[in-house]
Order: sequence, then structure tokens, then C-alpha cells
Amino acid sequence: MKSLDDLSYFVAVVRHQGFSAAARATGIDKTRLSRRLAALEQRLGVCLLQRNTRHITLTEAGSRFYADCLQVVDGAHQAYQNVEILRGEPIGTIQIACPPHLASGYLTRILPAYLAAHPKVCVKLELGDTDVGNPNCDVAIRSTVPAGGQSEVVARVLGRTPRVLLASGDYLDRHGRPQTPDAMASLEAIALPYEVRAGHVHWRLMGSRGHATMVSLSPRLQTGDLQMQLSAVAQGLGVASLPVAAVGTMANTARLERVLPKWTMPDDIIYAIYANPRGMLPSVRSLIDYLVAHPPVAASGRGGNHSYSFAL
Repeated sequence: MKSLDDLSYFVAVVRHQGFSAAARATGIDKTRLSRRLAALEQRLGVCLLQRNTRHITLTEAGSRFYADCLQVVDGAHQAYQNVEILRGEPIGTIQIACPPHLASGYLTRILPAYLAAHPKVCVKLELGDTDVGNPNCDVAIRSTVPAGGQSEVVARVLGRTPRVLLASGDYLDRHGRPQTPDAMASLEAIALPYEVRAGHVHWRLMGSRGHATMVSLSPRLQTGDLQMQLSAVAQGLGVASLPVAAVGTMANTARLERVLPKWTMPDDIIYAIYANPRGMLPSVRSLIDYLVAHPPVAASGRGGNHSYSFAL
């Protein structure tokens, strides 16, 4: 495509009814304007302007070309203005991707206040793991970072949320309540697919004195859907390692028990993932700043070895 500058020069000359007036209005030398318009006419193969010493008039071809150029030039000008408005203050739509459990346990608590503080901003929330770089995602909130160490993507830590081992009371009545990590080997796991290696689920546990050990269980169900994991646990299909923040937002927790309550698991780290901040719009930056200032609240379990309740 040829340069749009020549179209802009042509529109300016017609609007200001002459080269001298257009030069004063645009700050572009009169001779340069005349030379560029002559080159434009030569490229098009038609005469656009009839010139005399006092004024200019459009030819028929020039009149039609001017109408089309006017739309292009005014549209480009409006496009620049729109970007300047976006860059001037938080305004427009921010698209967020977030897993359902983090949306329920985290974003529902803070998004209303953010939107109230930024009345010109709208949020479109997609429940899932859409990657930053997708046209439908400005910010992704998740507990894993993109693979491959993408240089154009920033993963900023927002906070941590603990994980716990859970099973239903009925399941533990049938299979026993383990008192040591080694005793878990006979239990079945409800697990995330990436937790399964060589046919077994591997979980790292830490004791009260900092002692760490690994437990390996046979997977009964592999799924990334935490609601499905919780449902399977509640129905007595096995043991699951679940983030407390997720469990606190789900139903069917009444009959769940914590397995090995004296042992802990590594926390989930919650990230805000976004494109390199160079050229970032104020709306997106304001949201990230708000997320950092209002991190996920680490939930804690309360209760003994049997009944285990959750609170955010």
C-alpha cells in the first residue's frame, strides 16, 4: 500500500482551499505539498486539481477521490485519537482469563471494588486457561506459568494458597486412615494429569520439623477440573490434593476429612501473567496494580483429624 501521507496532504490542500493555506495549517512546506500532490497525480494517472493563481478547483476525478480520501484520513485521525484516550486514563475493556476456582475464591472478592474505582473500565472474564497473547486475553490469573520461558510474557506473583489432602469419611472408613506417609501407598488418587508420572501420582509432603517425603499412589481419576475432583472425592473414589481456596468455594465438603493433618503440602503460587509492559494501556496496568495490592488471601483449614471445614 502506498503512503497515506499523500492522501492526507491532498485532503489538507482541498480543505484549506490552496497550498499556501494548507502549508500554514499543517506546518509542511508549500513546495513539498505541491511536489507530493504532483507525484500523486502522476501515480494515479489523472489530474485531481485545476490550479490558477487565486484558487484551486477539483476535477471530476479529484472530487470522487477526495470523498474517499476524506473517509480514510478522518478515520485514521479518529483511530489515533482513540488510542490517545486509552493511553491517557484507565478506560475500555480488559479481558481476563482465570480458572473457575480462582474466579470464585479470589476475583469475586475484589473485582466489584476495582470496577467501582474505575468507572470507565469494563471487564470481560473468561473462565479457563486462555494464554496471554490470545486476542481474548490481556491478563491471565493462574497457579502455573507458561512453559518455555517466553521473553515477552511477565509472570508476577500475587500470593500463595495452601493445598491439603482430602478424602471422604466413607472412603477412609473402608480403606483406613493413614497415620504416616508410607501408609498412603494403598490409597487411590484423584489427581491432575501432570501429577501422574510412570503410572503413579507423586505428592511431596512436609513434616512439622521440616522433613520432606514423597508419596506415590495409583490414580483412579485424572482431571484438571477441580469441581470434578471434589465431586469424586465426596463420592468416595479416592484422595485428592486440593487448594484450600478452591475447596472453600465448592459444595459437598461436609463429609470430607483431612488426610495426614500433621503433614503439609507445598503452597500453590498464584500468578498474574501478562504481556511485556512496554506500551501497556493504563486500564491493564491499573488492574495489575490492583491485583498486587489485593493479593489472594491464604485460606486455612480448621478442625481436627475428622471434620474439616474451610473458610476464605
